[in-house]
Amino acid sequence: MLSMRNARAQLLFSMLAAASLLPPLAAASFTIEAGPGPAAAIPEATQALVAAEAVTVKSGDTVVAHFWMRAAAFAGDAVDGFGVRYDTIPEGAFLGVVSFPEKGSDFREQSIPSGIYTLRFGLHPENGDHMGVAPSRDFAVLSPVDKDLEVEKNYDFDALVELTAEVGNPHPTVARLELPEGDDAPHLWENDYEHWVLDLEVAGEVVGIVVYGHAEE
Repeated sequence: MLSMRNARAQLLFSMLAAASLLPPLAAASFTIEAGPGPAAAIPEATQALVAAEAVTVKSGDTVVAHFWMRAAAFAGDAVDGFGVRYDTIPEGAFLGVVSFPEKGSDFREQSIPSGIYTLRFGLHPENGDHMGVAPSRDFAVLSPVDKDLEVEKNYDFDALVELTAEVGNPHPTVARLELPEGDDAPHLWENDYEHWVLDLEVAGEVVGIVVYGHAEE
């Protein structure tokens, strides 16, 4: 039986239609460019799995995030089923690393302190209580990079909930994954819900991550 904490976490996953990772800046000013190699604070085992160069998101001249995404192939069985868009990625798989020079926030106005975080593929539960609350079940779950040290391991739902708790928020810290606009990456675009999506190459395929926007009420 799930703990009350995990039951609440399940509800949160189901409610999130998007998450805003970037600070409340003018979205129209966002740009992307090639960034630096992996930060020294990223463990060597993690660096070995990611691209040699970041994708950097800027607002004007201000750097708001660096993304180093997974270059190595996934290991383990991919997950599929109702509401799963990314049916080539194993549940709980490591997707990459994001660094925030300044703090950000998620949909629930939870603070994401400045720092470096891993991104893992998570799915909100498939059951009757969660049907229809979001167009898909795909999310990226954030955890502090110095706490997520078994990057080649694919975590189950409960393990992801425990790991993301290390961010310090009472609920999981996540970003919504969307289908990319096309095959080009990196690519930053605004979808029909006025969410800004960053398309990034992850292990040979293009994955869209909502970096600016809010869930539908």
